[in-house]
Amino acid sequence: MTLSSSFTDFSLAELFQLIDQGRKSGCLTICTLPDLHTPGSKSHYYYIWFRHGRVVAAANRLNGQGLSYKILQRGWANQQVFEQVCTETSPVTPLGLLLKTHGVLSAEQLNLLFASQLQQVRELFEIQKGVFKLDSKAALPLQEMTGLSLRTIEVALMAVRALKNWTVLADALPDPSSAIKSITNVKPQIHLHTLEWQVWEFASGSVSLGAIASQLNQPTVTVQQAAFRLRLAGLVEEVPLAESTPNLNNGSLAGNLGNTSNKVRQKYKDPEPHKITASFLHNLVGFLRSKA
Repeated sequence: MTLSSSFTDFSLAELFQLIDQGRKSGCLTICTLPDLHTPGSKSHYYYIWFRHGRVVAAANRLNGQGLSYKILQRGWANQQVFEQVCTETSPVTPLGLLLKTHGVLSAEQLNLLFASQLQQVRELFEIQKGVFKLDSKAALPLQEMTGLSLRTIEVALMAVRALKNWTVLADALPDPSSAIKSITNVKPQIHLHTLEWQVWEFASGSVSLGAIASQLNQPTVTVQQAAFRLRLAGLVEEVPLAESTPNLNNGSLAGNLGNTSNKVRQKYKDPEPHKITASFLHNLVGFLRSKA
């Protein structure tokens, strides 16, 4: 089963959330679109592989030489070693683990190699124009795999935290006049940063994000971004501010809450629809029903 569309329909962050929640396997192909205003601008392709909702490898080529090139570039092995290891061992083990088993690479070197692959993934979150295809039947590339993996939503959170330009996700941020409400009864097991924990403490559905920002002495947009990450992690949902909002012992805070109530009612009375093409929606439903 394949799922394809453009980033105007679906952000990479939302796509990673889908893969994580569905524990999907396969290959995600990303193609950046050339900038028409930049002479010589070209499309570029990137590939990310998943297994049961975890990132296992990433490369900008499909020739199976990406990982070995990184190792050769660092001087950690030579071509003769690759040939010897690959001919003496069963071809069902990731290349990184093979080299570690034979004493060619250390655990620390494997970590560095996998980190470099994750860095490639994080940079893709800055893409504003591009198309993607997610193929759940694609085979895993053992020659590109270190043997390490990381939950997809953890990768997405790291990437979003490091975003330099939030333009691509501006429309996805929760409204400052709305609130967030926890959708889990247990303490989050996923790694959260300090501000995300602080915002999580207000996830009762009774305090606006603008009020939370005032209480935490943070810019409102910073709190919006933290709330977006909590929602991305599947921990909270955005909800209209409750009619009866508790006073947080802050006079200006109470005033701010009162001023936003009409905006909140208007927002949730006539919500802005998320524009998704019919063909994409059809493919999405089929993809969710398919087995990973």
